[in-house]
Parts: sequence; C-alpha cells; structure tokens
Amino acid sequence: MNFLRTLDLYKAIVLLSLLALPAGGWYVMSLDEAIDASKKTLEAARRPGGLLEQIGSLQRKVEVVAQNKRSTSDAIKDSRSYFEGQILAAGGSGLKTSDFSPSPPKEETTTVGKQRIADYVVDIDWRKDLTGRMDFIYAVLFNCESGARASDQVQQSVWKLRELTLVNATDERLTGGFNTPPPELEDKWKVSVMKFARREPKKAN
Repeated sequence: MNFLRTLDLYKAIVLLSLLALPAGGWYVMSLDEAIDASKKTLEAARRPGGLLEQIGSLQRKVEVVAQNKRSTSDAIKDSRSYFEGQILAAGGSGLKTSDFSPSPPKEETTTVGKQRIADYVVDIDWRKDLTGRMDFIYAVLFNCESGARASDQVQQSVWKLRELTLVNATDERLTGGFNTPPPELEDKWKVSVMKFARREPKKAN
C-alpha cells in the first residue's frame, strides 16, 4: 500500500513498461513467424504448378464455363440463328442463308431406362440443286456440333447430329438402285437429310 501511495507518473510508466515488455516480445515473435510463413507460402505459390498457376488455370476455366453458359442459352433460345451462323462460317463467302433453312425444334418424347426424356430435333432443309464437297459437309457438321465459329469465341454446343443422308451428284443414274458406285464419281454431294438434336430430361407432371 505504501508503494501505491508513493507511485507517481514516472514510476507508473516504468511499471507498465515492465509488464508490457513480455507481451510485446511475444507479439513481435508471432509477427516474425507469420511473416516467415507468408514468405514460404508465397515462394511455394510462385513455383511452376503452384497455387498462383492453379488459381489462374481455374479462373480461365470459370470464364470459359460462364461464356459457354451464355452461348448454350443463346443456341437453345434462337436455334435458327445458331445454325445459320455455324453453317455460314463453314461455307465461306459463297454460301447464303437462302441456300438452307433450319426448321423450328420439334419435340420427340422417349424413355431411357425409367427416365422420360425430350429430344428437340432441328431439320436443316438444303436447296435441292445445291452441291458441295465432302470437306464442306465435314466443316458444317464440326461447326454445328462443336459450337466453333469463324471468330475466336469459345463455345460449347448442345446440338448433336441425329441423322445424315448424302447423295453423290455426279450423275444420279449412276448411284441409283443401291449399286456400288463407279470410281469416277466426283467429290460433289447433295444433302438430302441433315438433322441435329439436343436432349433434356422430361419433367414429371
């Protein structure tokens, strides 16, 4: 009690400093340990295959998924514009929208196991006298199934080829009757049937 009576401001400051010194030392040591741990983590993250590289890779994947979601939604809501864009990109400047016509999606219901599903089928109706090389047919199929375009936009298509029938247009008399065609047929083809479809689970009523 006598000590407290004689305690003035300077003695109080010294006393508080003595009491705070261990706490301050412990806090400084904990900060040093946290800084060292942060440096080690940062060094590990900067290494090839580290966290920074993984985060960058995941970020790019998330961006692609978000972009694909928008593209997929557009391809479903406006299938005609989707197929027109993909086919025109495959045909170059010589192809016009009047050369083909995508039909509105037609719903076909079926069952896979116990799950009822709905297939939405788009029929691409080609001009009767239009012919093309096989590489053009491949480009059309690739664009429509992959969602690729002439631009660098990354997409993912929900449409898959359902049915395809080609007829060689060199001379239709040579290809009739299901006979083996002669080797002199040209790379000149007509598309008589081309259908694409997307599938969705059928909701129970």
